[in-house]
Amino acid sequence: MTTTKQLTTKSSSNASSMAELMAKSSGLAGLKKGDIVEGTVKKLTPQEILLEIGAKSDALVIEYDKQNLENLLNLLHVGDKVKASVISPESEDGFPVVSLRRTLDDLLYSGFESHFSQNEVIKVRVADTTKGGYFVENELGIRGFLPNSQTMNDSVSVGDTIEVKIIEFDKSKKRVIFSQKAVAYTSTISEIEQQVKRGESYDALIETVTPYGLYVTFSPKKGSTIEGFIHISEISYQRVENISQDFKKGDKITAQVLDIDRENRRVNLSIKNLQKDTFGEVKEKYPIDKKIKVIIKDSRTRGVTVTLDDKTEGFIPAQKIASSTTYLKGDALEVEVSDYDEKRRLIIVSPVLKEVPIGYR
Repeated sequence: MTTTKQLTTKSSSNASSMAELMAKSSGLAGLKKGDIVEGTVKKLTPQEILLEIGAKSDALVIEYDKQNLENLLNLLHVGDKVKASVISPESEDGFPVVSLRRTLDDLLYSGFESHFSQNEVIKVRVADTTKGGYFVENELGIRGFLPNSQTMNDSVSVGDTIEVKIIEFDKSKKRVIFSQKAVAYTSTISEIEQQVKRGESYDALIETVTPYGLYVTFSPKKGSTIEGFIHISEISYQRVENISQDFKKGDKITAQVLDIDRENRRVNLSIKNLQKDTFGEVKEKYPIDKKIKVIIKDSRTRGVTVTLDDKTEGFIPAQKIASSTTYLKGDALEVEVSDYDEKRRLIIVSPVLKEVPIGYR
C-alpha cells in the first residue's frame, strides 16, 4: 500500500528530476555570472555575434566599445573556438549573454608578444602626451608607453606615425613599453653587455649637446650602434661651466665605459678618465696657508669664485665673507689657501684680512 508520505516524496522527486532535465535541456544548469565557457563562433556580423556553447540557445556576445567590436570582427572567424565570460546566464529573451573581452585581449597582446620575441620593428601612432613620455597605439588601437628617454629627438608630436620596437612586455599586466631609439640603436641589455665592458674605450660621435651632458653614439662592432651618455661631471677634471662652448653635434671624441644604464638602455661614458688628473699638481702649486693675489670672477649667495691662474679657480665660502663686505667681478684680492674641494676641483681660499671685521667667522 502506498502511503501519502510516499506519494509526496515520489511527486517531489519527479518534480525535481523534471526541473533538472529542463535545465539540462536548456544547457543552463549551474551557469552563473562570471563563469568561463568554451564555445564556437557561429555568427559574426557587425550587428550580431553568436556563440554555440552547448546550450539550448546560442549565446549572444555583447560588446559596446566600437574599437573592440571592430577588432573582434577583424580577428575572429566563423568556426573559431573561443572562451567567453558569462555576463548573464539567461536574458529576458531566454539566451545567455557573454563577453569576449578576455579572448580579445589574448588575441591583441599575442601580437605584441610576437613582435617582442622577434625584436620586430612596428608602426604606431602617437595618441597623447603624458608625464615622462607619450601614449602610442597600433593599428588595432592597443596602447603602450613611449618614454621621452626612448625618443630619437624632441620632434615627436601627437598624430605622428613612427617606427618603434617593444623593449618591455608583460601580457598579464597589459604593459607594453616602446622605443624609437631601439630601431636605430642596439638597445637590449643582453646585447649591450655582450659588446661593451667597463674600462674599454671607444671613438664616439656627439649626437646632442645639453647643459647637463653629451649624448653620443658609438659602434663596438660592425653593424651595431649603441647610445652613450657623458655627464658634465665626466667631461673634464677641470670645472666645466658651458658645455656648448667646447662641444657641438658631429664632433668626434674618445670616451671610456663607466657602466651600463639598464633603465635607459644606454652606456655611461667618461672623457676625463682618459685624461691626466692634474689636481695633485695644483695642490702642490697652491699648498695650505699660501697667500696669493686673485681676481674676482663671480659673486653669489653661497660664495665667491676667484681666478688663481688661467686654469685654476678658487672659492671663498659665504661664511668667510663679512656681512659688510661686497666683492665685484674684476676686483683684485689677496687670499690664503685654506682647503681643497676634491669633488669640484676647487681651491678653497679665505680673504687675507688686515683686521677681523664684525660678522667674520
